[in-house]
Amino acid sequence: AAPQTKEALREELAIDKSMPTVLVVGGGDGMGGIVSIAESLGNELGRSSSSQPTTQMVVVCGNNQQAKQTLELKSWGAGVSVNVKGFVNNMDEWMRASDVLVTKAGPGTIAEASICGLPCLMFSFLPGQEAGNIPYVEDSGFGKYSNQPDTIASTVSGWLNSPQ
Repeated sequence: AAPQTKEALREELAIDKSMPTVLVVGGGDGMGGIVSIAESLGNELGRSSSSQPTTQMVVVCGNNQQAKQTLELKSWGAGVSVNVKGFVNNMDEWMRASDVLVTKAGPGTIAEASICGLPCLMFSFLPGQEAGNIPYVEDSGFGKYSNQPDTIASTVSGWLNSPQ
């Protein structure tokens, strides 16, 4: 079967087919400050003069039920549509349906994102085993690293506003 288009995947995943899409992933355990990152990013993307959303953000919390509940209860700005998920078994589809990935620096996620041509903003890494992934991604030109939620938000917003 031919690979599905981004639009077809978005339709299958029940998200808007035309809006720029940010995927925020915290790993299977939802680690790495996913709530503060999603909140900063959602606040930045929600600052729109439009009364309709102009961007959508999908947050995959993994098995972190507390993060999922916190984000589901949050009221977001008019400019962003937010879809909060728990653990998903189809991460490849979510990646191919997205325009930007915000993630920890896990090798599997980075490899999959690079195959999908998905720019990555990495926010955490496991010392030792994942540390080398940061310069690899930055030197390869398909991502950046920051552990500051406001920097993450402004960087991702900039990428969405000037796609390269």
